[in-house]
Amino acid sequence: MKNWLGIVSAFLFFAIGLPEIQTFAQDAAPSKKIAVAYRAAIFRDSGASDTCALASLQILNNTAGFEAKYVSAQEIRDGILKDFDVVLFPGGSGSGESKALGDEGWVELRKFLNDGGGYIGTCAGAYMALVNLSRDAGRLIDAELQEGEWERGEAILDIELTDEGREVLGDIKGMIQIDYQNGPVVHPANYKDLKPYSVLAYFRTEVAQNDAPKGVQVNSPAIAYGAYGKGRVIICSPHPELTPNLNNFVPRLVKFAAQK
Repeated sequence: MKNWLGIVSAFLFFAIGLPEIQTFAQDAAPSKKIAVAYRAAIFRDSGASDTCALASLQILNNTAGFEAKYVSAQEIRDGILKDFDVVLFPGGSGSGESKALGDEGWVELRKFLNDGGGYIGTCAGAYMALVNLSRDAGRLIDAELQEGEWERGEAILDIELTDEGREVLGDIKGMIQIDYQNGPVVHPANYKDLKPYSVLAYFRTEVAQNDAPKGVQVNSPAIAYGAYGKGRVIICSPHPELTPNLNNFVPRLVKFAAQK
């Protein structure tokens, strides 16, 4: 009996002591880190959806070679974008994000793009990049909102990649289902200071609630990009970050926006 108790005591002592031994060994071992090739700033401030921002943050930080961090409007005004390759403006409210950024923030954002930085605007972030002649904001890509009610509704829609889209986002042919939540339906703005945009994916189906005009979303750009200075601006009307099978679109778009 004494021998049995001795064995049990020895086992418990070893089991209790084991985590300390493992922790010490892990701390002592050299860490193996994959080099970060792409650094993305994700806007998280007034107007930005926490759900969309968090989804993009998690996807990027779980992808080898990518690093994502939240940035505030004040940090952008203070010049933090110089430490990143790409800035991502998530869903939420485009006007809210733009207002939070403020005039000084827009100056810093344009400087970042002129110097070769990348911009990805998803849903609300895409609205923010459109041509808007009513104030000194937007005008990052030669696209404007088509006439009609912007609040078209929420649905799972079909998109189709262009030839270039398959090079950027993966060789997927045919219809792709993606989450859509009132993203912009755009056409060329023909703005004198911007070059025409290119399309990576087109909408092939639509949702037209709230008296939104029917027929205008089908065959309109779902994902497009254009040049701004030395930089690249991407607008994505739907939500790949909220579509589980399409999460890999997020790092692919960051890589494409960074132009490395």
